[in-house]
Amino acid sequence: MLASFAAELLKLKKRPAAWVVALVFALCIVLFSYLFVYAFTVNAPEDSGVPSEARDSILRSLLPEGMLPSVLAGFANFGSALALILGALSVGSEYGWATLKVILTQRPGRYSIFLGMTLALALNLLILTIAIIAVGALCSYIVAVLEDGSIEWPSAGGLLKGLGAGWLILVAFAAMGVFLATLFRGTALAIGLGLVYLLVLESLFAALSSQSETVEHVSKWLPFKNSVDLAGSFGDLPVTFGGTPGDAVEPSQAILVLVLYTVAFLGLATLLLRSRDVA
Repeated sequence: MLASFAAELLKLKKRPAAWVVALVFALCIVLFSYLFVYAFTVNAPEDSGVPSEARDSILRSLLPEGMLPSVLAGFANFGSALALILGALSVGSEYGWATLKVILTQRPGRYSIFLGMTLALALNLLILTIAIIAVGALCSYIVAVLEDGSIEWPSAGGLLKGLGAGWLILVAFAAMGVFLATLFRGTALAIGLGLVYLLVLESLFAALSSQSETVEHVSKWLPFKNSVDLAGSFGDLPVTFGGTPGDAVEPSQAILVLVLYTVAFLGLATLLLRSRDVA
């Protein structure tokens, strides 16, 4: 298992797609969580109808004290889609390259190979989470300097909780990508259907939840809803990510739901890899 883990780490390190996902994620945080919000708020004309209190509130959310909800909202929105893509690529590409069956002819067993893949992916996502939070911290510091605002960082405990929440969000959706890639034995269909579910079906549930109690109840057990509400538990979400309709779920439920989805997706993927031919 350790050999498979080391090999997967090396593969992810040298794979351009992993770096592209990280760069796109960082760019989305800079643009949509900070730059656009700051530019539109500062440059809004006096007669735009935006109260000064609302403007000040938006600017405060961009300062270091509001860093966690601003950054974690990005994890729940575009970070989830990027994690799904990375998870599908990390496993599905082995089918497309026809390398998995070659690896299985060597000494490692299927469980060892899959465990090495998932652990390497989890570590990669942890590093990505730390890097993205660091990018958000840098952006919030720049805003504080430009606005001559206070620089009050979240506590060490708050940062660790935020790091754990962001990592859990990415891991849950990466596990979805791993499961879909194992199910379809490839990347294209796995990524396509995964994004359709995330961007279309989850959006439909969110839009209809305000009109039906049944839909609202179901949506409270979906991964995207719980990811957004987990991010919102750290503070008010920025104006660009206003949360989902309906009552927010408790952080404990959000964590439990995301953990259950992660375990279920990885468990199903393991069973599929164990019981089916990889060719």
